[in-house]
Amino acid sequence: MKCVFCKQGKTHARKVTVERHNRAGEPIAVIHNFPAEVCAVCGEEYYSAKDWQKAERLLAKSPVKVAKVPVYDLRP
Repeated sequence: MKCVFCKQGKTHARKVTVERHNRAGEPIAVIHNFPAEVCAVCGEEYYSAKDWQKAERLLAKSPVKVAKVPVYDLRP
């Protein structure tokens, strides 16, 4: 399909990594191998509602692994 964001590129099926965020914008989960259509020009990613529903069901289960991630702040 043609990219609706940049209106120049065409999208191609890829597996991507997506982050799920809470209302404060903090990442709460990472999902690898998420199916997406990705624009070859600008990189915009498009996901199907069906795949997001599948991800929501997956997030209700126990994760494959839990990683501790350090958080840094560059503010003076």
